[in-house]
Amino acid sequence: MTVEHPGYLQGCHEEADTLIACHAANAAGNIAVRASDTDGMGILLGMLGRHMANPSDPSYDRLIMECGSGNNRRHIDVSKVASTLESKQEGLAAAIPGLHALTGCDFTTAFYRKGKIKPLNVLEKDATGGFTELFGSLALRDEPDHDKAEEFICALYGMGGIKEVNEARYLKLLRMTGKMDQDSVLADVKRVDCALLPPCAKTVRKKLQRAHYLSILWGRADEPNPADGLHPLKYGWQNSKGYHEPEWYEGPAVPDDVVSGREDNQNTDDPQDDETDLRSQISDDGSSGSEWSDDSDSDIES
Repeated sequence: MTVEHPGYLQGCHEEADTLIACHAANAAGNIAVRASDTDGMGILLGMLGRHMANPSDPSYDRLIMECGSGNNRRHIDVSKVASTLESKQEGLAAAIPGLHALTGCDFTTAFYRKGKIKPLNVLEKDATGGFTELFGSLALRDEPDHDKAEEFICALYGMGGIKEVNEARYLKLLRMTGKMDQDSVLADVKRVDCALLPPCAKTVRKKLQRAHYLSILWGRADEPNPADGLHPLKYGWQNSKGYHEPEWYEGPAVPDDVVSGREDNQNTDDPQDDETDLRSQISDDGSSGSEWSDDSDSDIES
């Protein structure tokens, strides 16, 4: 028996998902891969999508993904899925990894109660193709289009026509509270579940950085060393006791002028009537912690 170790199949892959894609990219004919991870499916779809867009790249006769076990074992025709996506909109298959990274995967958080089907529907219904171009370009090292990303998130939260997430967040809060006290702008926040609101602009910026990092990594999955030149600390993560954790945003959670304005309006004659400091009312994830029905999000978007 002769065992060979071709250089183009060696290298450094931290995840099995990218290593599988690397081996598949260097094979020919009918290919079957064994995996059960959504990330792996997205990586393979993106790889096939890029090959469809570039005729000079090699094509596969058929790429099958086997997943499950026992009676639940099934085979997914990845080539057919990629072709179906391309028939709906050019570049859609190549945009899937970026969409998956932004809307939640093994390394990034998801948008609360948005899942995967709704983001894909928003992507498919975009007649301009701008959203598809955005997610396809995340595989490149170029700075992503932050404005287009905010517009996509606004559409995802049912705020079509709005292009800035801060404006969409404010208008959605108005829908949920029915009013806004200009003298105490956060007075009604504890009446709603703030997790139903779109993320603010500074949170979106960091989230997009993390999605950009993963999209570049996945876009280079067919290379021996896809992580060369990439560092998580430059893409929305920070060091914490020797581990990488998400850097949710830069700056304070609540603007100083909002806090100072509320403090000026408080009645200092009776300190027992003072409410808890605003910063302690808002949890780390932006939720007020109050109860909210499962139907509340669909009600306000209808």
